[in-house]
Amino acid sequence: MKKVLGSLLLLSLTLFAKSAYVWKVDLKERELFLHQSTVLTMQCSFSKEGKNDDIEFIPPKDIPFEFKLLNENRRFEGEQQTITYKYLIFAKEEGSYELKLQPQMLFTTQSAIDNVIEGRDNVNDLEVEKEIAQLETIKVKVKKTSSDLTGSLVLTSKLDNKNVSAFEPVHLEVMLEGEGNLHALKPIVFDIDGVQVFSDDPEKKFVLSEQGYKGTWVQRFAFVGEKKFTIPPVLLPYFDLNDKGEKVLQTQSFAVSVKEEGIKREDLIDKVDLPSEKIEWSAYLSYLYYILSFIAGFLVAKLVRLPKRRVEKEKCESIKNAKDEKELLDVLIRCEKNLFVSEIEVLEGAVYKGDKVELSTLKKRVISRL
Repeated sequence: MKKVLGSLLLLSLTLFAKSAYVWKVDLKERELFLHQSTVLTMQCSFSKEGKNDDIEFIPPKDIPFEFKLLNENRRFEGEQQTITYKYLIFAKEEGSYELKLQPQMLFTTQSAIDNVIEGRDNVNDLEVEKEIAQLETIKVKVKKTSSDLTGSLVLTSKLDNKNVSAFEPVHLEVMLEGEGNLHALKPIVFDIDGVQVFSDDPEKKFVLSEQGYKGTWVQRFAFVGEKKFTIPPVLLPYFDLNDKGEKVLQTQSFAVSVKEEGIKREDLIDKVDLPSEKIEWSAYLSYLYYILSFIAGFLVAKLVRLPKRRVEKEKCESIKNAKDEKELLDVLIRCEKNLFVSEIEVLEGAVYKGDKVELSTLKKRVISRL
């Protein structure tokens, strides 16, 4: 009992001085360009000496900087503990700012010690008190840029085919790679007259580094047209940190040649003189037999598909009765998702983003494709 009371008395005496917290704070760069990132390092050393002292840091929210934790490291050397925080911070607005960092020191309270001595609490459940550390203010200047992207970036594109038949898709891949604020890049949108454009969600493969997000950003497209068309170049303005200047990343444009749908009759018939003598049609009976067999097979296949088609039409009758965009979206997804890809995208924009849609016009377009 005396041993326990002696230990608690020693703990109580050391708490009057709390802990000797030694702070080291460093900001790698204090002059930044808009959307540029830099590394903030905060290190605190203090003596444990049997106490439950600790540190925690919550990034400030009253300044236009985005904080991303790179790593947190705790190192012990005897009773000495060192905690190191590394944050990647992104400048979100131009101007001059003061970083007032206020980590919290956590230490055991005297009342908790009294409770333990009087037997009203458990030693392992000591209450803690929080005190905000007053660190030196760091001044940061953020310079203006005219683009939303900042970093060291490369933009490339790749098309799988430049010569297709009518309504045959061509596939384009657009890739941005490097390091910077890649996480802020918005999806690319194409608008080409007479061409349907389908797009996947961007594929993001990057990790945090001391220069920002590092890796690749990929978006894939499919273009479907009836006549020849041109895929315009992608233009991506950005601020190059290597050259400290504004630049524009640009892909090449692609001219896509599209063969006309169907084949003209004159292309099938050789331009030769017809024979003057009477044609012996019996020689062509075998060919006629094969042609009729093909037509019969085609008609049978169509008849077999009729019941299925009828069921689909009956199932899609609920399209006319859909009361709003959400209900129509649910109906199209259940009815034939692959048939109404563009309509589903329009409805998703109305339901989830608040885009305006003329419901009656959209219903007519859907019904016309049944």
